[in-house]
Amino acid sequence: MLPANIGQAGDNALSIAASSNKGTLIRYLNDQVEDGFYTLVIDSLKDSNFDLSTMTVDDEVRAQCTKLYELAEFVDFNIKATGHYAIEEWIEPLFRFVYGDIDPTDIDAPVSATGVYRYSVWLLYLLQLEKIPECMRLIGDKIAPLLINISYQILEDDDRPKNFDKALLGYLDLINVVMEMDISAKDIGSDSYINNLEVLYDYVIEDAHAPNDYKIQLSINLFSIYIANKQYEKAFQFYGLNAEYIPIDNLSVYSNFKELIKNVTSTEAAKILSSKVASEISKQEVYNKRIDSLLNETCAFTKKVYQAIENEPEVKKVLQTLGSGAQLSGRQNIPEGAYEYNKLFIECGIKAYVNSDITQKSYEEKYESLEILSKALNVLFEGYSLYEVSNKIEDQYIELTWCCNFLNANPSMLKAFFSVKEKVKVFDVRKKSIVEKNNKNKEVYSMLDNRQKILLFMAAEDMVVNGLNSTKKMVLASSYDINTAKKYLHETYVRTALPEKYKEENEQGGGGLFGKKQQAMPADLVSLCKVAIVEEMLCKSEYLYHQHTLKGIDKPSNEEMTYSVACLIKCINHMINKKSKAAAAPNKKVIITKTGKVIELNDESGQALEKQESGIIEAIDNIVVQLKDKSESNVKYVKDYIEDLMNTLMKYNWDMNVQLDEFSGEELRNKAFLVIKKLNYDLLK
Repeated sequence: MLPANIGQAGDNALSIAASSNKGTLIRYLNDQVEDGFYTLVIDSLKDSNFDLSTMTVDDEVRAQCTKLYELAEFVDFNIKATGHYAIEEWIEPLFRFVYGDIDPTDIDAPVSATGVYRYSVWLLYLLQLEKIPECMRLIGDKIAPLLINISYQILEDDDRPKNFDKALLGYLDLINVVMEMDISAKDIGSDSYINNLEVLYDYVIEDAHAPNDYKIQLSINLFSIYIANKQYEKAFQFYGLNAEYIPIDNLSVYSNFKELIKNVTSTEAAKILSSKVASEISKQEVYNKRIDSLLNETCAFTKKVYQAIENEPEVKKVLQTLGSGAQLSGRQNIPEGAYEYNKLFIECGIKAYVNSDITQKSYEEKYESLEILSKALNVLFEGYSLYEVSNKIEDQYIELTWCCNFLNANPSMLKAFFSVKEKVKVFDVRKKSIVEKNNKNKEVYSMLDNRQKILLFMAAEDMVVNGLNSTKKMVLASSYDINTAKKYLHETYVRTALPEKYKEENEQGGGGLFGKKQQAMPADLVSLCKVAIVEEMLCKSEYLYHQHTLKGIDKPSNEEMTYSVACLIKCINHMINKKSKAAAAPNKKVIITKTGKVIELNDESGQALEKQESGIIEAIDNIVVQLKDKSESNVKYVKDYIEDLMNTLMKYNWDMNVQLDEFSGEELRNKAFLVIKKLNYDLLK
């Protein structure tokens, strides 16, 4: 399929032809040829009713339009005479006609063609040959520089070259086709493709004449290329600058955005992406509020409808005699209108529905209410059966014939119905689009939230492995002594006060922490330190925090404080994650009954996930498996205090390059140590 700007006749050709001014038409077509719009002009020339040779024009006009007449001869010989009307059949001879006998893959070959759109046939022919790397080189070396130079020279609208906008959009159509091919830019052996596209992109985005859909498509494709080339930092920066043109609900963006999230290595970057997506989600909240006015209008109109039926003389007489909602079945001489009114408004509950308080309903319930009322109005005005509203009442397939005739005979009522109907219809179409987009945004937001949490633990791991344990940094003093560190650890552990809920267990098994028989080290701390990595991290954290005293300094340095916290975070990671590999595989569903019993459901996706290690997020999600108390309230409690610590880490932009000051370091140390002590009591041993 050809791009829209190439496969159809010129924007003015038909109107000029209709004017019968052949000279003007021929000059116009020749101008298009001069600018390189060969395929566009051919679309007119190959028309069986369009024979340029039979048109009588002045010799002066003919002499000025030699290129057009040469192209007409090409069409007569290669298209009309042969019956080859599909572009695939005449693109090769057209390439030879325009550029001469050159190798189409030789991008540096000299050509005599001129005009702003002169490279389009070349690019089309390469696409036909499926020479995508050559297409990329042609775009990078010829097309993009041409458009960049012209864009650079445009200062005012008056300076825009004739046909430039048409050429720009035509090229963008073709460029987007090439960009969507699954070929890495590295395969073409040239940086000019991406480099020049990036420069061209800046001009296109700032060009007020370029339509928004072209900007969006170009943005999506450039973003996709960065991801395909694993240029995640570049993709992150590009999205941050151009998020308005990169909709996450687009299938390509959605897939690539998830790939970007997986490869974001900075908590700050993840936070920025998260805020961008959050702003998109907030648009749904704004849209949700629009339903209130529409629902109020629909309710008010529905009330007006049932009141009109109630006030119809015969119906009114019955309702006054028997009462609204009275059992009408089996009674004699009851008007049809009263029966139908009773069926819809009383038995189906529509009257009670519109008179209920809808302001306190959730937005999901409001959407449902609007749908029910819309169906009820369709039953009343358009002859739908009661089945549309309810499938549980007697005679559910009945049509309210009397009501339909009565209401449609009222012009003002009918006019109001169509007004409400159109508003509901437009809202419903828009709602479906926004809800679908919002669901994708929320999924991406959740992924970003998880990624930020993963990065918190990754940062701590990196600090310990490549910082604390590095012989180059020497953060931990050479005087490090584990016995001294255990003394510091004992003091901090005892000083860390647990909430009231832990008091009974603490008194029973805490080694006398609250009594006078305090051991050298509490039993629960001894148990905690039986795991070598836990003991190492706790001891090093405490020594880092206290080693400033050996230097005669009154407080830890920012570096010492930061690495002390990193050790605690690594310790928490191990405590939470140590049992997860055996206890709960990724994607395993867990149900907790009211009695606290845990039921694990097998993953039925068919994927062999058992061999995969469970990450920290999966471990937290499945923390119930590791808890002594598996009650719903306790599971929530444990998840909440872990979440609180992670939120505090994010508040201080915890990352591989962070440096905590005294205040933030003290807060994080206290929170982390309290989490460790709580986990020591909450987790199964």
